[in-house]
Parts: sequence; structure tokens; C-alpha cells
Amino acid sequence: MRNSSNMVLLTFFGSTFTDCVHIGPINLRCFSCYGYGHGKSSCKEASRCGNCSALDSHSEDYCNAVAYCFHCHDAHQVRSRRCPRYRLEQDILQLANSQFISLGSARHELL
Repeated sequence: MRNSSNMVLLTFFGSTFTDCVHIGPINLRCFSCYGYGHGKSSCKEASRCGNCSALDSHSEDYCNAVAYCFHCHDAHQVRSRRCPRYRLEQDILQLANSQFISLGSARHELL
């Protein structure tokens, strides 16, 4: 039987410990269309290259084009954690988690 508790048990492997641990949801990103809010298995959008954002089926592993992000129009890969859109999605999750509100409400507050 499980008991309700406010405690969390963390187990670390090895002798190196981190200064802090973030607990909460992570960005749900699709690795087919590189959109947010859904995963690859439920994606209904066209596939994109993760390097150049092209709407075709070439593999980013063999893409020789310059990196381009269709979210922010900057010169980095679509999945970059430096992308302002990625950071916005992180802020939305953090606000929703800390204020106990829906993702839609958090998105509305930040946009």
C-alpha cells in the first residue's frame, strides 16, 4: 500500500552529485515536424529536416544545408535549446507547474 507523502527519494549513481535537481514536466516536442505540444507518434504535420527545416523527407544526418530554425528564423538547428521558442515553451511549463495552472492558461499569461 502506498502512503501519501511530500518527500521524494532520489538515488544517485557514482560519487559526483549535482547542486540542484529540477523536477517537473519537460517540453513535449515532435521529432518529425519539430512542433511543440505533441509527439512523433501523434503527429499530423509534414516531416521537417531537423537541421535546415526543409519540408521534405531528407535525413538531417546527411543534410549539408546551413542550419535554420523555422520557429525563430535564426541560424541554428530546430531542436536547439538556445532557441527563443524552446525557452518560451520552458517558461510556459515552469509557470504552469509553479502556479498549478493549465498549459493554456500559462501560455496566455506569457504571450
